[in-house]
Amino acid sequence: MLYFISDAGKPVEYISCGNLTSKGGFVHPRRNIDSFVLIIVIKGTLHICQNMSNFDVKEDEFILLFPNTLHYGYRPSSGELSYYWVHFYVHDPNYSIYNRGSLLRNRTLLTESSDFSPPPENFLLPEYGSLSLERRSRLLFVQLLDINKRENYVATWKCHYALNLLLMEVSHESFQISHFLNSNVPIYILDLVEWIRTHYDQPLTVAYIAEQFGYHPTYLTNIFKKYTGYPILTYINRIRIAVSKNLLANRTLSIYEVANTCGFSDEKYYMKLFKRYEGITPTQYRKAFHQKKVNLT
Repeated sequence: MLYFISDAGKPVEYISCGNLTSKGGFVHPRRNIDSFVLIIVIKGTLHICQNMSNFDVKEDEFILLFPNTLHYGYRPSSGELSYYWVHFYVHDPNYSIYNRGSLLRNRTLLTESSDFSPPPENFLLPEYGSLSLERRSRLLFVQLLDINKRENYVATWKCHYALNLLLMEVSHESFQISHFLNSNVPIYILDLVEWIRTHYDQPLTVAYIAEQFGYHPTYLTNIFKKYTGYPILTYINRIRIAVSKNLLANRTLSIYEVANTCGFSDEKYYMKLFKRYEGITPTQYRKAFHQKKVNLT
């Protein structure tokens, strides 16, 4: 695994972005270009090779393609595929690409903490990684796509700033996930997090979840907060709100349908929580981010 690191005080330069969609059989073209490319997969699996390594990039995973490096699709996609892409230049003359061993030996590039996370003044992105359950990077990518369309596909300062914010969020999310999965978090907490991820749309209570895992509700609440920083129900609601933001992009769904799909039986409660967490209403959010360029194959 390779890692890109660059001084965030020297912002990257946005070139172009878009949303590729394919009904099946997509093969990424064979290319060697002079810019970086960040790809976040929204649906399906992108099969791509870089540096003689094959990557199967799935939903809510990303790959960073390096400049002057050959990359190509090594296998056609099976079924529907959708991903966001953005091309950019890096103007930090001292940017570097490290393997994990080299990066760990250069501790000054990292924080002094033990969680292998990027310092706030650096972009630090792995070649391949996963996004957080909250999908903040996906939402920032949608914002970039929306800005790009409203700016008539011209590389304006708005696009530059939106891209730099996106890269900082991807840096944070990818290393946060890496730390969480490789830390000493008990297996049953990891199992619980995954269980919530697949059951968030169902009626859930602490008592019900505790019964499923064979623990006392108070104990499970305390131990879950210890390792995640959230009470269980707060964590569930944050997951629901995060998922709902993606559903709001589908303008054919009513606010009630979005709330119900995410596990909220009370539309007004959903709207109240959304405003509390996001600072705007679901309707305001929907109006803010609804345009993007789509490339069909």
